[in-house]
Amino acid sequence: MKLFSKHKTAMEADAEDSAAIAAPPPSAFQEATTTDERTTHQTKRGGRFSLFKKKSHESTDNNQGGDVECTSYTPPPLDAATLSGSAFEQSSPGDEQPSKHQSKLFSSSLLKKSQSRSPTHEQALETATDDVDATHFDVDNANNGEEGEDSQPKKRKVISTMVSSVLPKVEPLPWGTFFCLSVWCAVPAVAYILLFTQMGFGEAFYYTLSNQFGDYSQYLAGILLISAFLFYILDIDEWSSKLGKVVCYLTSSVIFLGFVLLVMLVSNDYPYGIITMFALFNPLWLLVVKSIFYRTRDTRLFVSWLSGPLLLISLLIAGTFIGWVFWSSENQWNSVTKVEAAERTGCAANFEEYPNCINEDGTGEACFYLDNSEGRSELTFPDGCDQMCINVYSECSNGLILWSGPVLMCLTMIFLCFFCTFLRTGGTGEKDIFNFGKIWIFALCVMWASASLSGTAAGVTSSLVGLTLASLLASAIFLSASFSKDEVKTNKESIMTRIREKYGDNLDVARGLFIVTCSPIVFVYFGFSMINQVVRRIGINPCSQPSLDANPQAKGYKILTVRANKHLNRMRAWDRASVLTYAVYWGVAYMILNVIVSQLTVVFLSWMIEKTANFSMLAVTGIMCGVGVLMFLLPPVPGVPVYLTLGIVLTAQGWYYAVLFSTAVGLGLKLFSSALQQKLIGENLSHYVKIRQFVNINSNLMKAMRLVLGKGGLSVPKVAILIGGPDWPTSVLCGIMKLSLFQIMLGTVPVIFLIFPTCLMGALIYMASLDDDSGNPAVPWAGTAATITASATALVQFGSMIVAAYYLEQAVESRKEEVEAIEIDKEVKDLDDREAHLRQCYTTITQWPRVPMLSKLVLLCSVTCITGSCYLVQFFSALCFVEHTLTDSIGENLGGNVANLFLPLGWVATGLFLASMLLLAVFIGWGNRQAKKLVASDNATPILNDEQLS
Repeated sequence: MKLFSKHKTAMEADAEDSAAIAAPPPSAFQEATTTDERTTHQTKRGGRFSLFKKKSHESTDNNQGGDVECTSYTPPPLDAATLSGSAFEQSSPGDEQPSKHQSKLFSSSLLKKSQSRSPTHEQALETATDDVDATHFDVDNANNGEEGEDSQPKKRKVISTMVSSVLPKVEPLPWGTFFCLSVWCAVPAVAYILLFTQMGFGEAFYYTLSNQFGDYSQYLAGILLISAFLFYILDIDEWSSKLGKVVCYLTSSVIFLGFVLLVMLVSNDYPYGIITMFALFNPLWLLVVKSIFYRTRDTRLFVSWLSGPLLLISLLIAGTFIGWVFWSSENQWNSVTKVEAAERTGCAANFEEYPNCINEDGTGEACFYLDNSEGRSELTFPDGCDQMCINVYSECSNGLILWSGPVLMCLTMIFLCFFCTFLRTGGTGEKDIFNFGKIWIFALCVMWASASLSGTAAGVTSSLVGLTLASLLASAIFLSASFSKDEVKTNKESIMTRIREKYGDNLDVARGLFIVTCSPIVFVYFGFSMINQVVRRIGINPCSQPSLDANPQAKGYKILTVRANKHLNRMRAWDRASVLTYAVYWGVAYMILNVIVSQLTVVFLSWMIEKTANFSMLAVTGIMCGVGVLMFLLPPVPGVPVYLTLGIVLTAQGWYYAVLFSTAVGLGLKLFSSALQQKLIGENLSHYVKIRQFVNINSNLMKAMRLVLGKGGLSVPKVAILIGGPDWPTSVLCGIMKLSLFQIMLGTVPVIFLIFPTCLMGALIYMASLDDDSGNPAVPWAGTAATITASATALVQFGSMIVAAYYLEQAVESRKEEVEAIEIDKEVKDLDDREAHLRQCYTTITQWPRVPMLSKLVLLCSVTCITGSCYLVQFFSALCFVEHTLTDSIGENLGGNVANLFLPLGWVATGLFLASMLLLAVFIGWGNRQAKKLVASDNATPILNDEQLS
């Protein structure tokens, strides 16, 4: 029964709406409270009542406008107690019930709203950001008078939409349940703060573990490796008897606890290990709480409950940390506290690069020391001890991790909070898995944000990337625990079918990412599988025999186990040449971000800061404008380093309003550069059909981007894309699509909310680098303020990227017909059709069984080189590059030679990177030549898969 029927009067509509309030569907209510407690047609959500739900994709095929529908049956009335109950638990007797006046008011307001509503896809997109995908009634607003929703200001709606787009959506819970869950969420957080941060006893704990027991880490690592190896090859996880299960659980627990202890022992060398362990341990702790205290609740429902408590605890920790920092000067982060933390945690000074900084008394300590005679710590540099000797502790990032531990912990909890919203009660298992796949966009956003913020402080990039990977793994733990084996089997085939239908053309891209990131792990897995199969065939362990009996076909496998052989067959069914090619592309992109952007850009900007130190304000402004425009015109360079440099250089001139002035200059640079990129580069490139084909101008993603950016005025999706998207590609794409320059400039103006905190952070970084005559920090609080401002900058940039990705996905899904209605580029379509045969021939030629052995070796060597290069840069960054920030001097930190930025292992990584690109070019060149020969011979055969070719 449609809500907006043409044959109903207003009175009839009011009567039906009132009846709907008084009589919710019993089957839906029963399903929510007794089956899996996931959905409800009427739920009290923070003072709001949901009556209607948005139709699913299956039910809206004939309702393109996305109208809201009532339920199609009239249930018997329920009593008042039931009506006020939550979808999860009964509310307390003191809860207020909706009055008749409120029900009538809601019906009238809803009818007025329906009469003015046109079923457009834009409205569907806006309603997609609502809290529960439903039309709500606000009880508090109804008590204020008869105006209802129509009297609310439009600005409030815009702000509400922006907030709901950025903040995680909290599941409504009874106060008692919310309080208990908040306490459980706070337990690991409080334990981490007490044991592993400077707010607690972290420094003493670090020193005890790393210095007194650190020598045992190698022995423990060997024992754990052997234990894990035996656990796998002896099929301990296959033991089905009661005693076998007990042995399995005990062995798993011992190995896990041993791994945690190992991370603690090596914390001095790998300080990010403990915070990543917290990101992994936190979901395990919450699942243990669920199994003990909430065992009757559905796991997915329990996980969705955690969004609110996790958000609350993270905010409380952030507030406590800020209060602790400003409570005492000893709690701030500056050069003095950095030296104190390094000494208390036992971090060894680096005298290899600073041999003149060692004390001459033979103690092996630094020539400078801390003086506490005046009641506060001060650095003292005796005669002959240069103030640059403080850099002997530049590689000691464990102190920074101890100090900023609560901030990093908040980031992990907020990420987990966002993920919990994906498993809310209204979702299906299949939808939840697709949502989990989408959050891997998070990793790409963090990669770009890390490259943008490199140069602010040592170790920022490694910390963010490590924390991201740990958070993704933690979310995977939540997801796997939310499904039973039966649900996995039920959803497996349907999910794979949908993935092939929706992303079939792009699956090789995802597979390439898997290869470049996980190929070493895959080889280790297959090696262990071979040994495991040998043990099974010999029969050394009789307890592993049932796994073979349950799979009689396994007897035919002589090398790998049944499971590993299935995995190998799936990989053999891939278009391996295409997958390996995309793997090299992924690695090249990663190396560009982590070498060209993160390293070389910072060195260049630090050189410019050093050279312009003695120039006048006018000269510095002119130089920065020219250099800034040049940097913006380089495709891989983000805008954040430019804004940082503006904040540092212009503040160094000593002008009182330097931060505001640098913000204005940064905004002018951004707008001017964007206009150049759009008009000078983008629109000129748009005349070339090959360029339009390269950017895939006819794809649904590009059409959705045109649809969102082409709308006049300011909107959240438009602003998010223009701010969150990469600077050069976004502006150039706007030019290729020939969008209005004025509208794009208007949508870019809110970038000031990113520029201002970035310039402020640059000013604070400069102030933190200033020392007085004695070598002590001139502005002790500047380093702390810079760290907090950096967090705000990262939040703005990362949040805009996530919101941009979200709205593009929503535009593709919710405005599908509008997207498809956009006229395609016929020239590009014709070119695609003409080249289709050549691409088919290339695909046929590069089918793996047909590729000659030499060409196979070339491509495999290319993938091996780029994988090794990425692994070296990611996991051994300190051994590849010298830490260099924007405020460092090239003469003092790099010896006056930029090449000194690269350590020997860094040159190896760079060489592997260049060799990989060269080998890939050789393989692609061979493929193109063979494809053209096949086209010329007119003997092109249909594309066959590996099974048909083998």
